[in-house]
Amino acid sequence: MRTKDRVEVAGATDPGCVRRNNEDNFAVEADLGLLVVADGMGGHNSGEVASDIACKTVVEQARRMLGGDKILIPEGGTPGLTPRSRQLEFFVKSANEMIYEKGRAFPKDAGMGTTVVAAVVDSKSLTVAHVGDSRLYLWRRGELTQLTEDHSLVGEQVKRGVITADQAARSPQQNILTRALGAEKGVQVDVADHPLLPGDVVLLATDGLSKMVVDADVAAVIAESQDPQRIVETLIAKSRAAGGVDNIAVVVAKVPAAGGGGAVKNLVSRLFGR
Repeated sequence: MRTKDRVEVAGATDPGCVRRNNEDNFAVEADLGLLVVADGMGGHNSGEVASDIACKTVVEQARRMLGGDKILIPEGGTPGLTPRSRQLEFFVKSANEMIYEKGRAFPKDAGMGTTVVAAVVDSKSLTVAHVGDSRLYLWRRGELTQLTEDHSLVGEQVKRGVITADQAARSPQQNILTRALGAEKGVQVDVADHPLLPGDVVLLATDGLSKMVVDADVAAVIAESQDPQRIVETLIAKSRAAGGVDNIAVVVAKVPAAGGGGAVKNLVSRLFGR
């Protein structure tokens, strides 16, 4: 699939090798440049319900505000955000309200929740909103950078310097979240805008990938192919080959490479000194 400005996108989810049910969900709306992944939690099938609500609500709100003749900007929100950041924040907060109210209305779904990372991309920029420990990475010129911070106990410990990232990856407490959709009536959403350059690759994934495949191997997969569908399939296969202890969801967007224009080459040269 491609967006209007030729950004290639692909996504898939897999239950992994251990769990019978799949509580991960994803959504790709190419015409809006919208990408979403969510990792649900809760008893019975409630985790699957929560992640499904998250994806569907974000998509519905995006179609209402981004897909019509007029682009709508929600009132309120966090001061200082750009219009697109305010939109994404609103989409995610709307999903939180839907999950929270459904959990209160139906006893079997009480306590359900989900992580979410949602992004709107075009050929020049990226806006990302997230809650929980599902991640968004940017691959640029061979380097992979995590642009989101994990809202988890070990994530907070790494941020404070209490433990290292390697220790966090091996910690038995890595599944304890400090933020999730549906846990409370209100939720704090981290939102940020980032520039994109020709050839950049954006990767969204649940922790079923990050638990199984280290960042260096993820970067190598992207460097080898750079085809979104191939990247998605290869990363899911690697997660399964490493044990597949959790559900896996992966979404990838590839910004088209420069067409040889001198202006683009000069911009890259100024940014990277190459």
